[in-house]
Formats: sequence, structure tokens, C-alpha cells
Amino acid sequence: MHEPNAVPHATRRRRPIAAFALLGAGAAATAAAALLWRAPADSPAPYRYVVDAALSDGQAQPIRALAERGIALEQGRIVLGDSGDAAAEFVLARSDAGPVLLDWRARVDEPFLTLLPQPGELLKVADAIRRHLPPDGVVLGWWDTSRALRLLAGAPVIFDRHLGEPLIVPARWQAQRDSIAAIDRDFFAADAAADSGAKDAFAAERERFHRFVDALLSDETSGMATLRELAGGRPAVLVLHVRDALLLGAIDPARIGVAFRDLPGMGPSHEAIRQVRDWMSTNAFPAYTVLPREGQPLRAVALTDEASGETLAARLLPFIGNRQTDVAGATLVYRSGAFVVFELDTRATSESASAGARTFTSLSK
Repeated sequence: MHEPNAVPHATRRRRPIAAFALLGAGAAATAAAALLWRAPADSPAPYRYVVDAALSDGQAQPIRALAERGIALEQGRIVLGDSGDAAAEFVLARSDAGPVLLDWRARVDEPFLTLLPQPGELLKVADAIRRHLPPDGVVLGWWDTSRALRLLAGAPVIFDRHLGEPLIVPARWQAQRDSIAAIDRDFFAADAAADSGAKDAFAAERERFHRFVDALLSDETSGMATLRELAGGRPAVLVLHVRDALLLGAIDPARIGVAFRDLPGMGPSHEAIRQVRDWMSTNAFPAYTVLPREGQPLRAVALTDEASGETLAARLLPFIGNRQTDVAGATLVYRSGAFVVFELDTRATSESASAGARTFTSLSK
């Protein structure tokens, strides 16, 4: 298995628009994205988390909707150590597994530290899963999506710890990557460095997550086999978001090439689509999708070559121009915004061939 965040090797040509640096389980890697903000390289603590006791009155409707459901929310800021400026603002909820991020707004050139699905999208998916996931079912998804769905839907998930992968940092901070990882771990996952039992549990979950990442970066046959193993024979749904492709490209750009372009001041429109198609044509990108984002620029996300479109993640996500045939063992049961939810056939291959009963009622009902 290729370990996430290993230094990429030049196996296929990539056409990145720019590069952002990231930090995860291993060494730094680069992927197609843009981050222009710079910080002093010699600062011992480049930023800190500051949490306020209560939400401000001006929070957007999706955040107010969370609060109206009785979820205790706190807002906070990422404060830069050299200037005291806020580099990002966030909203979180407390859980028995630590703080859960539910909203994230970078105040410097994106991406910064993380890319997070919007809270309104999370609410819709959580409501659908709460209504239709069977009692013995389990959710497979990126670790931060999984933690949010566990909190919002009460759904059993494979990943319920803050794993912090990939952690996106400015290029000038690469020399401080150990201290940056420690800041993030101390705030979100203090138990990861507690007693030996907690350390072992954290390491085991991280290893399972690496297998999940490897499955999404594999061809559809071997990738689906790994997902079935991770589900452990339980009924399972796979929850993916378009931004997961960007994270996969950051973790292993040698296996999937992903680029994005933000269109400030533009919503979905003919002019926006024209600009995206011009961008695609200029760079010879084969497939794309568009992400409307409340209060943020419209974002186009593209695959940078045909081979990237054959990964399991790209086959399941709604990339226009990519091959659209079904993936065996995965049935689309719900789509909302940039989220797609698939029922996974977790039975053994011989059982799948002979059994006809479906496990789930369609989540779209």
C-alpha cells in the first residue's frame, strides 16, 4: 500500500496551476492548488487556536440551524503568532471524541490548514442518513466528514478520531511542520498522545484511514474490495464530497492529479461555465465539476489527466467529462450539493452474485 503523504515520484505528467504544501502522516508533498500567503519561517509558534464561549449574532443560517437543534456550538479563530491577525474563523461542537469542526472560513488565500464541507451540506446528508441508515449500518467517509455525521446523525462511523490528514500549511512553514502538527493534535486530539492504549487505538485508526485513502486512489475493483474489508461485513454507505478529490491530490499527486480555480464574485452562470471551460481547454484537463459555496467564490475542480479519472474516487464523484458507467458494488442512493452517498455491497463476491435483496431504502426518498 502506498503510504499517504509520502514524497511523490514522477510517474505521470501533472499540470498544476500552483502548489500548496501539506502535512500529514509522513513527509511533505505538493498538489495543484493556490496559497500565496506567507509567514515568517523562524516563528516558533506560527499560530494558535482561540475559542470564544458563544456564537456571534451574525452567523449564517446553516450555523443557526445547528444551534436550533440543540447542538452546543462555539466559535473561534486561528490567530497568527507574529501579527495577532485572524487567519481563519471556525465553528465547532464538543463531543466525547473531542472538538468537531462544523464550519471553517479562511481569511487568507485558501486553502489554509483544512478544506471543510459547508455546514448546510452536512446537515442535509446527516438528516438523510439518520432517516435511512439501518441500525446495524455503518458510514465510511473522510475522517472529518465521519466525525460530523456521527455528531449530527448519531450514525456509527469507521473513523471517529481527529486524524489531521492532510494538514495544509504555507510553504514557508515547512521547517516548522512538527510544531504545527503538535498544535493541531493538542487542540483536537489530545488523547492521541495520552497513555499507551490511547496511542495504540489512534495508530490503528490512522492505519485504517490510510487503507481507506489507498482504496479511493486504486482502480475500482481493488478499491471496492478494500472498502468491503473496512466495512467488516456490515451494511455500509460511502459518503464522498468533491473536496475529497483535492485532499487525495494533496496526499498523493502521483496517483491522482487535481487542480482548482476560484471565480470571485461569480455564482453559477453561463459566464462562469465559459471561464471554466476556457481554463479546462488551456490546460487540457479532461474532466471537471463546479462547487457553489455560500459566501465564498465559486470553485471549479478538475482532474488533470485521463489516468486520474480511473481512480475509484474519480469514478464515484460527479466529474463532468469523466467515464460515467456504474462502479460494481456501489449504488448511488443520495446526492446533495457536492456530496454523493453510495450504498456498498459489502457481501462476499459469491454472495453478491446470488443474492438480490437490497439493504437500503433510497436515501433520496
